[in-house]
Amino acid sequence: MVVTTGLLALGSQSRAADLALPVTGNLLGSVMDSAGTPQLGASVQLFNRYERLVARTITAPDGRFAFAGLPIDSYSVRVSLASFLPAFRDGIAVKGGSDSVLQIHLATLFSNIELSYTVPSGAMSNDWKWVLRSSPATRPITRFLPEEESASAALRPKVFSGTHAMLSVSGGESGLLDPDSTQGDLGTGFALSTNVLGKNQLQVAGTYGQNTNFGPAAMGLCAIYSRNADGGFGNPPEVTLTVLQLSRFGESMGSGQLAGSNGPAGAAPTLRTMSLSVYEVADPLDNVHLEYGMTGESVDYLQHASRVSPFLRTTVQLGGAGEFILAYNDGGRPDELTAHQGYESAEADAPAPVDLDSAVNSLARLPQISNRNNRLELERSQDYELGYQKKSGSRTYAASAFYENVSNGRLTLAGDVSSLDPEDVLFDGISKTSTYNIGQYTRRGYLASVDQQMNSLVDMAVAYGRMGGFTSADGGLAVDGAAQGRFLQSGTHNVASANLNARTRFSGTRFSASYGWMDPSSIIPRHVFTTQLASIAPGLNFAVRQPLPSFFGMPGHLEVTADLRNLLAQGYVALGSTDGRSLLIVQAPRAIRGGLNFTF
Repeated sequence: MVVTTGLLALGSQSRAADLALPVTGNLLGSVMDSAGTPQLGASVQLFNRYERLVARTITAPDGRFAFAGLPIDSYSVRVSLASFLPAFRDGIAVKGGSDSVLQIHLATLFSNIELSYTVPSGAMSNDWKWVLRSSPATRPITRFLPEEESASAALRPKVFSGTHAMLSVSGGESGLLDPDSTQGDLGTGFALSTNVLGKNQLQVAGTYGQNTNFGPAAMGLCAIYSRNADGGFGNPPEVTLTVLQLSRFGESMGSGQLAGSNGPAGAAPTLRTMSLSVYEVADPLDNVHLEYGMTGESVDYLQHASRVSPFLRTTVQLGGAGEFILAYNDGGRPDELTAHQGYESAEADAPAPVDLDSAVNSLARLPQISNRNNRLELERSQDYELGYQKKSGSRTYAASAFYENVSNGRLTLAGDVSSLDPEDVLFDGISKTSTYNIGQYTRRGYLASVDQQMNSLVDMAVAYGRMGGFTSADGGLAVDGAAQGRFLQSGTHNVASANLNARTRFSGTRFSASYGWMDPSSIIPRHVFTTQLASIAPGLNFAVRQPLPSFFGMPGHLEVTADLRNLLAQGYVALGSTDGRSLLIVQAPRAIRGGLNFTF
């Protein structure tokens, strides 16, 4: 009997010890300048693995901060302070019963974050204990510090806080520009991000582009509103409003006559567009993450066209086995899903805040319009996509398969379009290309990729797949007004790409290079993957962002950018019944652009 009682006591103690295993950890850190001076009042933001803001705090007079009692997971931290470049670090693992310690050094040019892990002990200093006790993740601050704001002031948040702004000037060659882009030869823009009353995030951006051949090309304005999840209304949606106007749209080169209209020469109308998007997230189960919403678009150009595009993405976490991702989109491009898909690791330390880029990117493209029987139409694509992703150390494996049904599909053409039905051709008046409506088609495909994180500065990825596309039919164009796309034959074709993203430690230069290959003489309409980061961009492409040092006490920083697309002019498919060069199908226009950004 005594033996049995002793065994039961030992078993209960063992179970109690198992239940006592820590399931949370602490994230500690200190913020200093390049000289080692602690920085008071630096803003520290904590994001979860889905890039959602989960907590924020400011540093104490000794530069320290802490997030206590965090569930075991992977987090990202962003630190910003006036007159310094923001610092960003992702992939920070919070381990049970351990402290993840960050040493953050802010500078005007080379901000960096060092990460180490420690096990708490009785030797923890009183300063760290006070920081943990004052952590917003556990309880309100109870220690009185004369340098900090009083509790009554905290109850009255500033009307505007955390404000950042960016001004940009850009220019490029007047070549075969993408008809989906609003960028002209010369362009200026601005972006502003601010927090209103402590809970409401507002981002505003505007652009003005001018084309030397055709006058004003584009004027646009975008506003993005979101509310913090702890703002008192649960998990609120993100709302994006975009308006755009293009003057002299559709004016033929040299003819002064509108494509698809019978108006007098020079009477070029204006293209006006407006879109409203709502993006929401939900976590119905511990391992299930939902992203869903809807985008409504309205276009006026001689006629009126509109569409409503619902979208959905479901991510199912399988622990160490990876994750399955299911995505659905019906209508236009899934811009909201791609905007919240995450960023490459080499791009994570961007000097300019990511929230500024969100609004700027919303203004980068025109709606997907074309003419069909002399009527304005919007391309509509019904997409089903299934993906799988698994991380193994510093390597990420991903595979995606898709099926899409497209109506009012479009091709970009350059050259003599007189052989085509003029009622299905739309000239944008901005670039040297036209849009041709090929009607309805269906296709499917798959793409597998491997992403290797070499270190914190270099990331490489390769991808291979097969996708539905078209080839030029034998016998030339042979197109009449009753047979759309007769000069194209459908089929499945090979695609592959290699990508490199890198950042230099000392100069802060961020460099991106990619090469996309596809079967020769094949036309592969672009598919925007929403279940993995890999994509296929034909030809050789480079992008460079170089921060410039501050001078004369300038509060912000300058950055030079360069974007070189399809330098080898690959992916052009020649059509025509005589010389074979009278008409080209352009899959990825060759373009060279540069710009100067000032962020403050």
